[in-house]
Amino acid sequence: MDISVSRGGEPAYELMFDTLMTEVYGFSFSPWLERKLWDERYESYSFIRDGKMLSNVCIYKTDLLIRGERVRAHQIGAVATLEGERGKSLSRTLIEHILGAYPGTPAFLYAGADVLNFYPRFGFQRKYTYRPVLGASINNKTENAVKYLPDDAFVQKMLYGGRVYSDLADAMNMQSVQMFRLLMSYTDNIYFLPGCGALVVARQKDDKLFIADVITEKPLAFDILCNELPFNGVELVEFGFCPDWLGAVPRWERMDWDREPVFFFGDWELPEIFRFPVLSAT
Repeated sequence: MDISVSRGGEPAYELMFDTLMTEVYGFSFSPWLERKLWDERYESYSFIRDGKMLSNVCIYKTDLLIRGERVRAHQIGAVATLEGERGKSLSRTLIEHILGAYPGTPAFLYAGADVLNFYPRFGFQRKYTYRPVLGASINNKTENAVKYLPDDAFVQKMLYGGRVYSDLADAMNMQSVQMFRLLMSYTDNIYFLPGCGALVVARQKDDKLFIADVITEKPLAFDILCNELPFNGVELVEFGFCPDWLGAVPRWERMDWDREPVFFFGDWELPEIFRFPVLSAT
């Protein structure tokens, strides 16, 4: 079989892709596809037979900031093969094709716990990941924040506008992936804080607040942010990104080895401890 390639905008291909994702992962990409968010940075490589997608591997051409230096890397995702087609080296062939098509381009991916022995066969190396956490007492009124949905024009404006990035590790030009995350996981967790001009994606569980992202055009002090966050009863904050640009000095807790497996391929000069932004992970 020949390898099929798509960069989006082909309804028949997208339908086959979504059918495969639904069958393998149990959820549909349709909210993302219906909004035409598949852009030229997202490439799908697949095997198709008789109008049915048998196996797929995608890459997202990501611009990373590593220690303040811009690096082009490929984030690999949507690795899926129909149950009846497994054991035929389809995924292996697709990954080898992709790595061969982009020699010298580093790559990384988040893997499922059931395939940890698969990616080292291609030269991927696993790395421990960390989460930044910080004790913070937050007891604020909630009426000052403005709540938005992912489709609101203001959210689009903030996502596609200028923003502050981490000097440690961050991702740029990831709006398509960020919208996927907002649509699929954070629809009810988007707030604008008028006093500091920040768009915040956050949710609270008991006394713990998880801040998935903070989007703002200029540097912002964490103390000021805390005073405007629409939550109360918070004693601990976890960041879904590197919060150095907020002036926050968190403690870095190593993630459980089986909770968030991350693999890297090629030459990297990664910080020893960092967190890749969760809204930019495919």
